[in-house]
Amino acid sequence: MSSRENQVPPASVVLASFFKKLETIDTITRIIISHAGISALMTFRGNPTTRVLLDYTRTPGRVLVDGEAREGNILVTIRDEVMHEVLLGRMAPGVAVGRREMLLRGSAADLSKFIPLFEFAPVLYREHLADIGYKGYARQTDAGRPLEVAMDKQEFKGDPIPLVQLSPLEKAVFAVMNGLSYALGYLVGLMRYRLFKNLSLFSVLSFMSRGLAAAAPRQDEQGQGRQP
Repeated sequence: MSSRENQVPPASVVLASFFKKLETIDTITRIIISHAGISALMTFRGNPTTRVLLDYTRTPGRVLVDGEAREGNILVTIRDEVMHEVLLGRMAPGVAVGRREMLLRGSAADLSKFIPLFEFAPVLYREHLADIGYKGYARQTDAGRPLEVAMDKQEFKGDPIPLVQLSPLEKAVFAVMNGLSYALGYLVGLMRYRLFKNLSLFSVLSFMSRGLAAAAPRQDEQGQGRQP
């Protein structure tokens, strides 16, 4: 195995690539932040230091990385390793703030809309780590070796992470699952906007998140997955 394959990408690069993926679930993210027109500039201190701007002042929302990331009405400054722990659910955001390891600036109203993003992060972040073949989270290949995707800190420009190779069967099954997911989303939206307007989409997503978390293999202290 080459030294490149053994290389663990910097946490700041992993974090930037994770938040960039939020562009693909813009509608869901907006539900989580209660459709607030906010923008959050996050600075992940590390080697390299990376800046990410979540901009929901426009539709669709944008996620800008480094040179493109400018001012936001919420400012978050945190060491990349600490944010890694927060997104894994190992450290509560409130604990990080209390220890002054996470510095927040912005109005109380804006922050109250932004913080719920962290409630949904652990399941999505672990899935992202699996997608990129991060050590301890990489999916196993048929040969029993972790499947890895290279992330060069010099190459990452905020682009989507490349997908792994799929077998014809996986492609067919995943296409069906994507179709069913779209149909479920459409059904929930139909009920919310046309039939039961008091239905809380946030609550629906919250229970879906809990269901995903319950089905996921438990993680040991090193991040290795193990069955319940």
